[in-house]
Amino acid sequence: MEGIGAILDKIAKNPEPPKRGEMGSPAQVSNLPETQKTDDDKEWFKASSKEADEYTGVPAPEPASCEYCGATLYHDGIKSFTKKNEVMLWFKEPERCTCEKAQKYWADYEAKKAAEEKAEEARKDAERIQARVNRLFKDSGIRGRFRNRTFDKFEITPENKRAYGVAKRYADSFMERLPKRNERGVITPPPIERNGLLIVGSYGTGKTHLATAIANQLILTGTPVVAMTMIDLLARIKQSYDGDDNANEASIMRIYEEIPLLIIDDIGSEQPTEWGITRIYAIINARYEAYMPTIVTTNYGTDELIRRMTPGGVGKGDSRNAEKTLDRLKEMCEGVEMFWESWRSR
Repeated sequence: MEGIGAILDKIAKNPEPPKRGEMGSPAQVSNLPETQKTDDDKEWFKASSKEADEYTGVPAPEPASCEYCGATLYHDGIKSFTKKNEVMLWFKEPERCTCEKAQKYWADYEAKKAAEEKAEEARKDAERIQARVNRLFKDSGIRGRFRNRTFDKFEITPENKRAYGVAKRYADSFMERLPKRNERGVITPPPIERNGLLIVGSYGTGKTHLATAIANQLILTGTPVVAMTMIDLLARIKQSYDGDDNANEASIMRIYEEIPLLIIDDIGSEQPTEWGITRIYAIINARYEAYMPTIVTTNYGTDELIRRMTPGGVGKGDSRNAEKTLDRLKEMCEGVEMFWESWRSR
């Protein structure tokens, strides 16, 4: 027999019927499983049953009628837990009709409700991630003038028109680039599997502006983003070694690996140590395996970037992590080239 607490909880959660304008709506029965309606040992019953006539206490509400077929719709009653043959209360809303039109309405209603609940859960997940980012980073890493680098403020020219279009489409279609993960942690690849951008170009051509514009658009719509230079990204990990109670290397790395969008600006600008390139590879590889979107900007082509990301330089240090990192990025990311005269020199 179902416990009192469980039944009261279901009563409390019994939703109000949806409103559909002047037509009204078929009223909703409780969320209790259909099998319980005919089980004599349960503590509830239908007002239309013979058993209802044997109970005293709170009188049953007047039956309703299905707006589609006119069938009579009765309310369900809850038996008293302490007094025999007495009704404690009746469900506020009557049962759902079983006619075809009513069932179609309720199927559509439940589908819409499920979609809304899924969207709300996604919003709460984003808020939880953003709270972790705020706690560990204080902000997304986008500071000062970069907060104003939006698509509206990007000056489009014949040279950069394609790069602008790629970046804007990326931001507008970002949800199609996110993977799904079920309750068991199994990942479903996103509709757009090559879901990152590798923006390569000369100095002052707008690479950082476009990457930051993507970040600013997504942040405004509630998507958590971390955007940092490679130097700042590694520095934040090092800061965790100073004994900050709110952060450690594992928690910082987890954010880098799980944030919906990670932007690494100006990769290769400073030749890393073995420690640094090991962590950069760990981050990129984790995002690669989990289909997590990543945007990288750099001033260097393939060979030069590998050289700059090899501790001690190619021929002196071990370039394997640098090579593997770039291989991952090329597979993950759509390439965008921005080689033209720097706007700073115009």
